[in-house]
Amino acid sequence: MKQSTFCWLIRLYFWSLIILLAVFVKPPYDFMAFNTFLGYLPIEIGMLLRRFNDCRALAFWVLLVIWLLFYPNAPYVSTDLFHLSWLHPHTNVTGILKTDPVMWLIFAMMLVCALSCLILGTISLDHTTRQFTQLTSPHHPRLQYCWLVLFMLTASTGIYIGRFLRLHSIYLLFTPSWFFKQLWGIWSWPTVEFILILTGMQLIVYWLLKLTQQASKMI
Repeated sequence: MKQSTFCWLIRLYFWSLIILLAVFVKPPYDFMAFNTFLGYLPIEIGMLLRRFNDCRALAFWVLLVIWLLFYPNAPYVSTDLFHLSWLHPHTNVTGILKTDPVMWLIFAMMLVCALSCLILGTISLDHTTRQFTQLTSPHHPRLQYCWLVLFMLTASTGIYIGRFLRLHSIYLLFTPSWFFKQLWGIWSWPTVEFILILTGMQLIVYWLLKLTQQASKMI
C-alpha cells in the first residue's frame, strides 16, 4: 500500500469515528469525540512531518515541536477507560456484569478510541523518532531508542498533567509561563511512579507492535 493511501485511510477512519462520536454519544460520555480528536492530532502532524526530510527546514522543527506538544494526547485516551465506572457495570456485589447493550456499546466505542489512538500514536512515535534520528545523527541509528524513551517519558508527564491538573496541550501554546508554573509544583514520588508506569505501558505497546511486524514477515 502506498504511503499516501495509508495516510488517507487513517484520516478517513478518524474523521468518521469522531463524527459518529459527536453525533451519537450522549453525556456524560460526549467528551469522547473531543479527546479522540486530540489523540488524532499528533498522528496527523506526524504524517505531515514526513514531507520534510531536511533538518535545516524551519517547517520541520516547527512541526516537530507541535507534534511533541500534542503527542501525549494519543496515549492519554487510554486513561479515559476509567470513566467506564460511571456505567456501574455490575448487577450486584457478586461482581456479575450487566447485559445492557447500551453499556456494552459504550465500552466497545471507548475501547476502540483508546486502542486507535494508542496504537496509531505509537506508530507515529516510531516513525517520528526514526526520521528525527536519520536527519540529525544518521550514523547512530540506535539513538532512536533514546529519543523514543525520552518522548515516552515526556508523554507520560503530559498525561499526568492532563489527568490530574486538567490541563491540555493548548495551554502551553497560549499561556506557557502559567503552564510551567503549574508544572513545577506537581513533583512527588507518586508522580514519578505514575510516569514510570505509563512509560512502561507505552514501551510494551511499542514492543508488541514490533513483534507483530516481525511475525507478519514470518507468515
